[in-house]
Amino acid sequence: MTPLLAVFTAAEQQQGSLLSLLFPLLLLAPVIYLMIVPQRKQKQRHAEFISSLKVGDDVVTSGGIHGVVTHLDNDIVHVEVDTDVVIRVSKASLARREGPASTSEAGDESDEPDSDTTPDA
Repeated sequence: MTPLLAVFTAAEQQQGSLLSLLFPLLLLAPVIYLMIVPQRKQKQRHAEFISSLKVGDDVVTSGGIHGVVTHLDNDIVHVEVDTDVVIRVSKASLARREGPASTSEAGDESDEPDSDTTPDA
């Protein structure tokens, strides 16, 4: 074998090994992206939900307990689950809010005239 041919053969082998390492990474990159991005969005939505909690919100815990927020501390929420039954749960354990999703929707409902105040004909 000539020295020049040996150099070209070695270069082709190195290029092949580089591509064989790069190919699996290129296949895994979209899969990893598709797993991480939705998880980040869900985490951000949950953080927004936790920060927007207020007294009187109907909530559901991750364990399925339904109740009304009666008191907010730093990391603890007092949830009334029945008359005179209040439990303390971690804010992180709250899964979702029930009822109106935002205060703007509740504001729109309050602008409508009450049917109770209309005079009877």
